Amino acid sequence: MDDGFSIGVLATRTGLTPAVLRAWETRFGFPAGERSPAGHRRFTEADVRRVREVIEVRDAGVPLQLAIDTVARRGAEEPTESVHAVLIRDFPELRPQRLGRPALVAASYAVEDESLARADRPVVLGAFQSGYHFGHARHRWDELARTASWCAVVAEFDDDLPAAPEARPARCQIADGSPMRREWVVVSVSAGFSAVVSAWEVPTRPGEEPEYEAVVSTHRPVALAAARVIAAAATNAGARPPAAVAELLDDVTPRAATAAVEADRVWLRALAHIDPPR
Repeated sequence: MDDGFSIGVLATRTGLTPAVLRAWETRFGFPAGERSPAGHRRFTEADVRRVREVIEVRDAGVPLQLAIDTVARRGAEEPTESVHAVLIRDFPELRPQRLGRPALVAASYAVEDESLARADRPVVLGAFQSGYHFGHARHRWDELARTASWCAVVAEFDDDLPAAPEARPARCQIADGSPMRREWVVVSVSAGFSAVVSAWEVPTRPGEEPEYEAVVSTHRPVALAAARVIAAAATNAGARPPAAVAELLDDVTPRAATAAVEADRVWLRALAHIDPPR
């Protein structure tokens, strides 16, 4: 493994110490690296990425063994087209809540408003179930696309509003049989801010109001995970995001958590949409 590097370099790149990494390897078999012909363990950029991901998951309150298992499972499984399933699987600390459409609209508007107000060229992605639903929010997403570094939506589009992966925002057809046809997602990611609203529609009786199981978060790893699923679905549908988008979504460099004042501002925006001033 000529292009590998030592455990000392891995420690420096991840902010840990060689002693901690050796303890992890002894207890959990992670990070394993590979053996050089001389018998020394050598590591790669992929090991740096996996260790950083484990640190992020652990720092979110997940026990170390479960954090390691979660990261290992991410690398072993095939990509999925369900944002909600990925978030619940990979971030067990999240607490889904049953919400109605008004609350989800308010939370979604809050993330969109914050993306516009910050003006820091975010990646803004959405899942809308149907082109009809997207049509009601199209005026907002046209404005998001104008200021975003990339903006895309996935939905079941039809002749009234056809898919157009080259448009701004990119309108991308959800694949037949995709679980995303039941999902509602708004996610915004930039260098300094991240937020996601993710939900799936719970089956209800005919005539009943729609009900959703939802998670909302301003935790960067959660937003990045959601954005990667939608970006992959959009790309598979023919969209061509700029190269900088892949760099942003693949970035696992440890960053400071979203400031509490910024997270508070998002959810206060949501409350204002639920109960606007008269």
